Amino acid sequence: MESKLGREPANLRRAERLVRQAAAEGAHLVCLPEAFLTSGNILEVADVAVPIPGDATDRLCALAAEEGVHIVAGLLERGEDGAYYSTSVLVDRTGALRGTYRRVHRHELESRYLAGGTAYPTFDLDIGRIGLMQGYDVNFPEVTREYLRRGVDVVVCSALVPDMFTYVADMRLPVRAVDGECVLAFASGIGNNLYAGFGYMGRSQILADPLFLESERFDFEDGDERMLVLTEGEGVGVVEVDLDRMRRYREKATLRRDLEPGTYWQSFPDATTPAPGPATASSQT
Repeated sequence: MESKLGREPANLRRAERLVRQAAAEGAHLVCLPEAFLTSGNILEVADVAVPIPGDATDRLCALAAEEGVHIVAGLLERGEDGAYYSTSVLVDRTGALRGTYRRVHRHELESRYLAGGTAYPTFDLDIGRIGLMQGYDVNFPEVTREYLRRGVDVVVCSALVPDMFTYVADMRLPVRAVDGECVLAFASGIGNNLYAGFGYMGRSQILADPLFLESERFDFEDGDERMLVLTEGEGVGVVEVDLDRMRRYREKATLRRDLEPGTYWQSFPDATTPAPGPATASSQT
C-alpha cells in the first residue's frame, strides 16, 4: 500500500478498499503496513500521531466487523503518557480492538522522536495465536525467538522500510520465519518520503518455516518458503496455510526443546560500557 504525506482521509479510504479486496479473496487475517494512515512522517509526529483507541481504530473496528476479518495495521500513536510510538493494532473479526504492539527497536534517528515499547504481546484468535512486530524489528532475531517461546503461529510485521535496506531486509525475512518456526506476514509500504528523500521497499510477502513446508510438500524447492511476494505497485495477495498441520509438525520437530536459555546474554554489555580494546591472548591456571 502507498500512503501519502498529509493525505490521511485518502490513505484511510485506500486501506479500506484493499481490506475489502482481501476479504473478497477469502482472507481471514488482513495486514496493513506500518504508519499506514500518515506514512513515515516522524519529523511531524506530534502533529500527525493519533490516540489509540480513537477515530482511526474505530474505523478499523467497523471495517473488520463488516467484512468479518481480523485486521493488523500500523499507526503513529500519541500515547497517554505524552510520548509517541510506532504501534501496530489488532482488531478482531467481531470489531473489537484486541490490543497493541509498540515497536521495541528503533534506529538512532527514530529514537529522537519515538519512544520504544517493552513487551511482545500475543493474541489468541479463532485462527491461531498471533504475534506482532514492525519493520525495524526484522533486524533482531530476539523478537521471533521470543514469539517461538510463546508458541505463536503467525507473526505479522507491518513495515515501512527505506528502499536502501531492501537487500538486507529481504535476506533476513526468511531467517525470521525459521527463528520463529512460524508463518511471517510482512505487509510493507511503498511510495516516497518527500521529506527524507527516499522511497520504501515494498515487496510485501508471506513466508513460512521452510522445514515445515519441506515436510508438507513433495515438490518443495529452496526458495518456496516465500509463498507470496508482491513486487510492483499496490496489491493484495492471499495465501492459505494449514496452521493445525503446522502445529502438529512443531510438536515432533522443533528447536525449542534444544534451546539453552541459561547460556544466553550472560555478559552482554549495556549501552554505556565502552567497547573493548584490541584483543589479546593469554592463559591462566
